[in-house]
Amino acid sequence: MNKKQRSNDLMKQLFKQLPEKQLPADFRSAVMQQVMAETVRLKKRNERFGFIAVLIASVCMIALAIMALIFHGIPKISIQLPSVIYFSFYGFIGICCLFLLFLDYFFRKKFKEKQDSFLK
Repeated sequence: MNKKQRSNDLMKQLFKQLPEKQLPADFRSAVMQQVMAETVRLKKRNERFGFIAVLIASVCMIALAIMALIFHGIPKISIQLPSVIYFSFYGFIGICCLFLLFLDYFFRKKFKEKQDSFLK
C-alpha cells in the first residue's frame, strides 16, 4: 500500500466515526441571507470605487483644461445667432420630429397591446 491510499483509508475511518447530525431547519435560509448580504456589500463597494474613479478622472480633466487655458491663453468667445429666416426651417424640422415621435409612441402602444392580448 502506498502512502496516499493509507491516508485515504484513515480519512474514511475517521469520517465513519463522526456522528451524523441534522442541519438546523433554517440553515438554508440563513446561508442565503449571508450570501445576499455579501452580494449587497460587494455591490456597494464596487459602486464606491466607481464613483471615486469617476471623481478622480473628472478632477484630472478639469485640471488639464485649466492648465491648457492658462498655457494657451483664454480665447475670445463670440456668439452669433442665426437670422430669422432659418427659424421657420428649424420649426418645420422640429414639428416633423414631434410628429414622428408621436407615431412611434402610438405604434409601440398598439404593438404592446397586441402582444399582451396574444399572451393572455
